[in-house]
Amino acid sequence: MTLRTLRAVNPDEFEQAADGYHAVSSAAGAAKDRLANEIIAKSMPVHGRDDDVTGLVGQAADAARRRLQRLVDNYHYTQVECGLVRAVLNGFAADLRAAKKKLDTALDDATASGFTVASDGSVTFPSAGEKVDGKTPEGGTAVSYGDPAANGLADQAAHLDPNPHHAGAKDCADRIAEALREAEEADETWAPKLRELKAQNDLTVSPADWADVHSDQEAVQQGAGRYLAQGDIPKGQAPGQNAAWWNDLTDEQRADYVALYPSSIGALDGIPSDVRDEANRAVLAQTRGHYETQLAALPTKPAFDPYNQPGLSEDVTWRDRQARVLEWEEKYGAEHARLTKALTGMEAIDRRIENTGRNGLPEAYVLGFDAEGNGRAIIANGNPDTADHTAVFVPGTGSHISKIDGDLGRMDRLWRDSNGMVVDENVSTIMWLGYDAPPEIPNAMDSHFAEDGAKPFNNFIDGLNASNEGQSPGHITAIGHSYGSTVLGISARDGELNADDLVLVGSPGVKVGSADDLDVATGHVWNQEAKGDTVPDFGRIPHGGPALETAGLDLVVPSDDVFGAKQMTTDTYGHSAYWDEDSQSLLNQAAVVTGNYGKVFLEE
Repeated sequence: MTLRTLRAVNPDEFEQAADGYHAVSSAAGAAKDRLANEIIAKSMPVHGRDDDVTGLVGQAADAARRRLQRLVDNYHYTQVECGLVRAVLNGFAADLRAAKKKLDTALDDATASGFTVASDGSVTFPSAGEKVDGKTPEGGTAVSYGDPAANGLADQAAHLDPNPHHAGAKDCADRIAEALREAEEADETWAPKLRELKAQNDLTVSPADWADVHSDQEAVQQGAGRYLAQGDIPKGQAPGQNAAWWNDLTDEQRADYVALYPSSIGALDGIPSDVRDEANRAVLAQTRGHYETQLAALPTKPAFDPYNQPGLSEDVTWRDRQARVLEWEEKYGAEHARLTKALTGMEAIDRRIENTGRNGLPEAYVLGFDAEGNGRAIIANGNPDTADHTAVFVPGTGSHISKIDGDLGRMDRLWRDSNGMVVDENVSTIMWLGYDAPPEIPNAMDSHFAEDGAKPFNNFIDGLNASNEGQSPGHITAIGHSYGSTVLGISARDGELNADDLVLVGSPGVKVGSADDLDVATGHVWNQEAKGDTVPDFGRIPHGGPALETAGLDLVVPSDDVFGAKQMTTDTYGHSAYWDEDSQSLLNQAAVVTGNYGKVFLEE
């Protein structure tokens, strides 16, 4: 980096280029959304109650949707990668502008002091006693400091020199050298990252491509600290504070934060749902590509059928093959299982996204996603920011990202029945797997899973209230199934759950003995217990609440009349059928979700 180059360079040109890539990214995102939500979605088959079907059906229609979905994937990849290019160019421009400002200040100070700056950055200053009247003096002594190794001696020389101009010239020379170093470091930091942001020359966005995006993102983050620091993103703050931080950013900063730190932005309760969705979809695609690449790299599990072992010989015995399988299991079994389970959940989320429009389903919003551990997934049907009625469902024991397909289906059916009960109002139903549920029934005797999940759930509900675009927050119903109702109980017993209605389904107990102890208005706690559902009885001891002395019970669960919940009728059987299609159990929930309380059937 030379003095001439830094003086001539214009950081605005790199920001203009960044704006160009932002335009491409935005156009790709808009095209992706239009294809998915207006073209593919409107072509989806819709099955009526009388077995009539509208939309496009048949093999040709399915093939066309697959081709369009591939185009959606291309647009999504373009959107994400161009967002990273924009962030790189903006980061470089910011670093370059800081270096250039430092240089311009040093040059202005040199000129004001009557010094001459040569093309190599050395500074000539007047002889001792020579008068400086603003004109550049002829002759004099040149200094070209800035080498850190020589700075100590240079400082001594400048202060020992009787010439009063020596120290000032040295300071200017040092600042010029520092500006050149910073500009060169910026170029060395950002140029390699920009060169890496290149796509394969084909139309297939492969798992390896998305895995590469993940690597690109990490590389760009390493240089982004001076421009956009990840540490500036709120962590552990209230949703209202998250919203205030987001609102204070410029549009440019918002776009770059989403491009650089999608996992952090996607997890922020309180910011707009469409922003969280964009960020989390990028994380989902990158994580799926990364996991699929890792899974493909594992050695294939050796085949072993104890009842059919063709090709056995003296060299390859039955025990040899068994030993190979056991060795594979020991080395790769746990990792294979981890990747496979997580990918099963990711595939279910992608299917829900691609099913937008099928049987009338609205656009899906990915409000939370993390594949680590048991996994996290928060998926909404419809935009809760524009919803008049929102239901948030908390699943129970055994919930894991690999098993979310069933819970997504439950919220799909609840959305359809709820949407059918309103006119000129919007409904959103949300599957909230935002906590570590007990993995097995014995673990469900412990309440720490619910205690750990209560605060994140309250924050999520507060975030919905903060991001809702209506003049007042919409009507929110919290639904807890099985152990999920215990999460709601702890969330609501301390006066921190800002929901309007609570629906407790197959509840083992909510840690309080009365509906009045829960943080909703009187008459807005609802309960369902189906025939054959044994969970309320088994859960009474670990999760029941203390009863009043007059109750005749030691511990109370929501199914007990003394608890005070409104007992809704159920026409389903067992612990897991409350969301069966066309059931009164499901319709009762939909009536509560939409505030149609007069349509709720209660036990007599």
